[in-house]
Amino acid sequence: MPSETFSNARTRALRRGAFAALFLLAGLALGWWIGLHRARSHAALPVLFAAPAYQGLVNQNGENVSSRDFAGKVQVVAFLFPYCNTFCPVIAAHLVGFENLLAGSALADKVEVVAFNVDPAGTGPAQMRAFLQEYGWNPSDPRWQYLTGTPRQIRRVVTGGFHVDYQRVVDSGPDAAASLPALAVAGSDPQPIVANPLATQAHVHYDITHEDALMLVDPQGRVRAIYDQADAVGKFRLLHAVRSLLDAAH
Repeated sequence: MPSETFSNARTRALRRGAFAALFLLAGLALGWWIGLHRARSHAALPVLFAAPAYQGLVNQNGENVSSRDFAGKVQVVAFLFPYCNTFCPVIAAHLVGFENLLAGSALADKVEVVAFNVDPAGTGPAQMRAFLQEYGWNPSDPRWQYLTGTPRQIRRVVTGGFHVDYQRVVDSGPDAAASLPALAVAGSDPQPIVANPLATQAHVHYDITHEDALMLVDPQGRVRAIYDQADAVGKFRLLHAVRSLLDAAH
């Protein structure tokens, strides 16, 4: 009997040791999987190129702004024409929705929307303020910086730095824009026509054609994502990408 009892005790000890080993292996496997998942998540947005450095630009309120002001934050970068009545209003409305999603969260002070005025020769802070107001943003809110400068400054930053081209087209404007869907290239989606009271009131007879792009710049000032169809980027998709950049920075 004593030998049998000893044998049973030994068996129980071996079983406990086996279970402990299994739990240890499971914990190690789980830790490895979480680490791999995080590494893949952080690596999902590669470094594309360095965002341009600049100073001497002004925002919608006429305040001086430089690229250094955004150090340590994720920037959501857009390129907007105040008199636009196609993609720009849609992009602006989506970004307002994104900012409202951030409001009151821990991310609110870590993200900045930075837009560049691609019509620096024809529009300035007054038109930029009116544009933001039309699509739901308070121009005095510092979480959105709509920047302009001299034509040379904006060309250097937008085209030279972010590689986004734009061009002034004469004799376009609201009336001509209405015919764009009929002129759309076969197989492509027609441009949306969005009411822009600012453009209607100004009676402009030109347009600024530019790439429909949205970019993400990480806290280190590097471009990490380019969305070629900025008007189609949803706020939750944008939020997920912003979170991954902020997580990777820590």
